[in-house]
Amino acid sequence: MVTHILGYISIIMLIIALAGTAGGQISEKASIDKLLQNITHKDAKIRGEAAWALGKSGEERTVDPLIKALEDNNRNVQEWAALALVKIGRPSIEPLTAAMKSKNDSIKWQAAAVLGLINDSNATEALSFALQSNNSTVRYWAAASLGQIRDNRTREALISVLGDRNETVREEAGWALRSTEGTGAAELLIKLLNDDDPIRRMGAAQSLGDLADAKAATPLIEALQDREPGVRSEAANALGQLNNSQATVPLIGILADPEEGVRREAIKALTAIGRQATDPLILALNQSDNITQAGAAQVLGQIGEEKSAEPLIWAFKNKDHSVRHAAVMALARINRSLAVSPFIQLLGDSNVESDLRADAAFALGEMNDDDARMPLISAMANDKDSGVRMSAAQALKSIGNSNVPVYSI
Repeated sequence: MVTHILGYISIIMLIIALAGTAGGQISEKASIDKLLQNITHKDAKIRGEAAWALGKSGEERTVDPLIKALEDNNRNVQEWAALALVKIGRPSIEPLTAAMKSKNDSIKWQAAAVLGLINDSNATEALSFALQSNNSTVRYWAAASLGQIRDNRTREALISVLGDRNETVREEAGWALRSTEGTGAAELLIKLLNDDDPIRRMGAAQSLGDLADAKAATPLIEALQDREPGVRSEAANALGQLNNSQATVPLIGILADPEEGVRREAIKALTAIGRQATDPLILALNQSDNITQAGAAQVLGQIGEEKSAEPLIWAFKNKDHSVRHAAVMALARINRSLAVSPFIQLLGDSNVESDLRADAAFALGEMNDDDARMPLISAMANDKDSGVRMSAAQALKSIGNSNVPVYSI
C-alpha cells in the first residue's frame, strides 16, 4: 500500500506521461461502443488502452464500466481505469460514492483514492463513512482523500480515526486533520493529548510531531508522563522531530522508562536534538540509575562530541555491564585512539575485577588499534582469569592479526 495519497498521485502522473502512447494506439474514429467492448477484452493491454480512451471521451455512460474495471486482475488496467475516472471528473462522483458501499474492499479503497484525486466536497460524506470500514486500507485511503478535499465538516470523523488501531491510518488521519484545520490544527491536536482514549492521544502526539509546531513542545513534554507507554513513546518521537532543546532533560528522565520502546524513542529524540543535549547527557552519566547512564552513553556516542570521551571512560568503570558496554560502543564512535591507553591500563591491572578486565579487552577489540595488540597477546597468555583470556583472544581477532600465537585459554 502506498504510504500517502501523494504517492498515488505520482503513479497517476506517470500514467499521464505515458498517456500519449496509449491514446495514440486507439483510432480516433473508434466508437464508444467498441471501446466498451474492448474494456473486457482478453488482452490486458487492449483493456487498458480502452479504459484510458473512455476517460478521454468524457462520456458519462462509461463511468460504471470503468468502475467495474477497477476490479480487473491486471494492475495496469486498474490504474488506467482510475485515471480515466479522474479525467471524467464530477460525473464519476455519484457512481464512485455508490461503489464505496461495495462488499469488495479493493473496489472501495480504489474508489476512495479516485474521489480524493477528483477533489470534490460532494464525496466527503461517503469518505467519512468509509473511515468506519473493517479494512485498514479502505480507512487509510478515505482519510487520505479527505485530506485532499480539505472539508472542515470532516473534522469529527477524522478525530475519531486518530484512535485507529492501525498506525498508518492514524498517521494519515492526522495529516488530513492538519489539512482541514489549517492554522488551528496544533491547538486541536494539543487538546487531544488529554483525550480519554489512549490510542487517540497517541495519534495526536504523532501528528504533532509531523506538524512540527513549536507551541506543541510543552504539552508533549507533559505527555512524557502519560500512563500509557504508547503515548510516551509517540511524545518522545514528536519531541525529536521538533528538535527543541528544552525537551532534553525531560527526555533524559525517561531513558529509564520501564518500557523498552519508550527508551528507544527517547534515545532517538535526544540524538536528533544533537550537540545541545551533550552537557545534560554528560551529567546523566553520573546518575545512580544504571539504565539512564547506559542510555546517556549510547546517545553521546551517536552525537559524537569529543568532549564526551573522558566522561565515558569514567563511566566505563561502573560496575554495571550494560553501562560499560554502552560506554565502549560510544567511545569507539567518538575517538578510538583517545580511549586505547586507559583500556590497556585496565586490562593489565590485576587489582581490577576480572569482568571489568574482560570488558576492557572487548573494548580494545572495538577500538581496533595496533597499540592494543601486544597487551592483548599478553592478557591472552598470562591473565589468571579464563574469561579475560577468552575476551583478549576474541579482541585480537577483531583487530585482524592472523599471526597471533596460540595459547591455552
